[in-house]
Amino acid sequence: MLSKNKFIMLAIMASLLLSACGETTDESAEQTSEEATPAEQVSKNAEEPTEKSEVSEPKTDESGNTILDEVGQTATSEVGTVELKKIINVNETVDIAPLKVTVQGIKVLEMTDVHPDFAESLTWQADADISQVKDGFTYVQVTYQAENTADQNIQWYDLMNITTDQGEQIDGQMKDILIDDADMDSEFIGEVKKDYVDGFILKNPDINSIKLIYGYTMNGDTYEDITGEQTVEYSFE
Repeated sequence: MLSKNKFIMLAIMASLLLSACGETTDESAEQTSEEATPAEQVSKNAEEPTEKSEVSEPKTDESGNTILDEVGQTATSEVGTVELKKIINVNETVDIAPLKVTVQGIKVLEMTDVHPDFAESLTWQADADISQVKDGFTYVQVTYQAENTADQNIQWYDLMNITTDQGEQIDGQMKDILIDDADMDSEFIGEVKKDYVDGFILKNPDINSIKLIYGYTMNGDTYEDITGEQTVEYSFE
């Protein structure tokens, strides 16, 4: 079992990794949710730099988080160095009544110079073999917001599974390497919003499309099902 001090250190390193990838602030998440429209997605992979093009310096938000929004940009923290390989700015709403889920963006990132303690933590956090992550790995990051539009308590288990066009299926509940406040409580009190940033290690990083399977909603008091699982698919091409 991990000691308390080591657990705290690993949590701090995971937080640094989250920051380096561009954590969405509450203000920007709220703005994105209001502007989102169904079935709208914009791929920026056409802007992938060639040998002759220059990659702009990544921006930082008001909290000091580095925002990687252009393929080829990198960010370094105590956890390691992250490079953005692919990105889709989705801005699409998924109706899982009474929740309105806004998928904001999907990124594929490569991590190198991995901190040994963080690599060790991934062996249990993501059920990964340390030999697969200690020298670097690729992961997909999904950013989304869920809003309870009803004046009642709702239970929802967010992103249940992820599948890729390379035949890989990932358990969204058990293998999320980016744990945030929203992941810690499945209950939505009436008319509230929660922001999520989830990350999942890819065994085969050469993906062209991804499916997100979101969980069903339940009445928070009676635990009766309201809306079933919803699946959305996005392409990086």
